[in-house]
Amino acid sequence: MANIWIVEDDPTIGLLIEMTVKKAGHTSFRMLDASELDHALKKEPLPDLMLLDLMLREKNGFTVMKEWKADRKTNSVPVIIISARSAEHDKVMGLELGAEDYITKPFGVRELQARIQTALRRLPKEPEKIILNSLTLVPETRDVYLSNRRIDLTQKEFELLLCLAKHRSSTVTRATIMKEVWGYDGEEDATRTVDSHIKTLRIKLGDTASEPKFIQTIRKTGYRLIVGEDE
Repeated sequence: MANIWIVEDDPTIGLLIEMTVKKAGHTSFRMLDASELDHALKKEPLPDLMLLDLMLREKNGFTVMKEWKADRKTNSVPVIIISARSAEHDKVMGLELGAEDYITKPFGVRELQARIQTALRRLPKEPEKIILNSLTLVPETRDVYLSNRRIDLTQKEFELLLCLAKHRSSTVTRATIMKEVWGYDGEEDATRTVDSHIKTLRIKLGDTASEPKFIQTIRKTGYRLIVGEDE
């Protein structure tokens, strides 16, 4: 399911497009002009795709396209132009400005759905995320977010947290952590090495051993990642 913005000054056509988008299983946010689009950019999360009319009030669609593609915040979000302007030079201009596709009005509902799906298939795949209450881990990029705030971890700190996340709600022994994170068996150095990294990790997460929110110490055994009941 994708989030799709619709910028169309004709309410009837805008409603038809919105119904088509929702019928395909996506969510939508409909706007009448560029000023409403500007307001949405300040208040709403970015969409996965925008459907843009050219003949808008105040500011035409070509100008919107130029600004959209010039802005680092929005230039990666694809745009499909939907317009009654069917001249070749209009289509060429729209595509040269960076539009993903150009659909002329009137359009067929099935055609619009197919073109939307084609545009969405071209989007980069979202990296796998492990979400544990307020903690989010992105293994592909080694990023960790705490309540949407990025936490700067070293490679080993990330791998340690990931190890606990993979065994969430279960106690993970120090020996298991040493094997999965450091790659070798060794009881002798396990306690000192693991405990030292756990201490630093807790500091970065704003956690404590006495009142743990994330990492619980299991006496004489190891550690357990605390997760909600729904996990």
